[in-house]
Amino acid sequence: MPEFKKIAVVGVGLIGASLAAALKKSDPKLEITAVDRSAETIKKAKKLGIIDRGFSEIADNLKDQDLIFIAVPVAAIKTVIRKIKEGGESQQLLVDAGSTKKEVMIQAAEILKDSQKIFIGGHPMAGSHKSGIDWHNSELFKGAPFILTPWLEEQQEISEQKLESEQKLEKGSELSLKLELLRQLEDLIEKIGARVHIISAAEHDHCTAYLSHLPHLLSSALVNLSQQQNFKGEFFELSGSGYRDMTRIAGSSAELWQDIILSNRDNLAELIGNYINELKELKKDLENNDQNKIYKFLAKAAEIKNNTEEA
Repeated sequence: MPEFKKIAVVGVGLIGASLAAALKKSDPKLEITAVDRSAETIKKAKKLGIIDRGFSEIADNLKDQDLIFIAVPVAAIKTVIRKIKEGGESQQLLVDAGSTKKEVMIQAAEILKDSQKIFIGGHPMAGSHKSGIDWHNSELFKGAPFILTPWLEEQQEISEQKLESEQKLEKGSELSLKLELLRQLEDLIEKIGARVHIISAAEHDHCTAYLSHLPHLLSSALVNLSQQQNFKGEFFELSGSGYRDMTRIAGSSAELWQDIILSNRDNLAELIGNYINELKELKKDLENNDQNKIYKFLAKAAEIKNNTEEA
């Protein structure tokens, strides 16, 4: 497959529109096509100059694309993959931008098992609690991690260097093609300023449960807890940066996050249990007025956080 010259984005919300804008800015010669169910959004994207053409349905409108980014809610990804497959049998690379990977990749493998199309999971670790094309930003991915998950499980991850050194790669084989496309995809993503990380889908979901999904649930829990206390309006006027920073992400789309949370439910259920145990220990230390344990609890977290930022 030649280098990507025709790139499509399905879903022109914050991520999709920002991706289209970043790609166009990195190389104005790229031909960017978009699909979004809102004709008004497509019209706006054309006016902004971030796409060359757009459609309100997939149908057979994407059959000539080299690369298709799927930037829709997690629960809708499998439907989009199916529609792309039905729209044409040409060889294409499909990359999603969903916040969970294992379930999506299992679905993609099943849908595309008799297809020439190659699927690689993707997740740009960038965004905002705001949504929609009006909030798009061509610089959104600058310096941000962009995770790629070519493999489902860790044991399936194959070292490209090892394969090449042992001469196990047959030119034109499915694995050879996937590795070639992966290299091209890495180059493309780095051109928009993102930092590529390649891990398995299982490792991705385990990591993002800690880094993204649990923090969102804790943010929502704190907001809900504040509401239960029946605080009056002036209470929130007293809040400092701590409360504002921790609760900012609670303002995100509930529909979007419901899909994300449920698709990573096993990792989150285990992690919430561990978190509850941590809080129970802290509660006991507070009840016992154990100053030494409370100090160690805070000092340990501060040391870990500061060391992480310095690394």
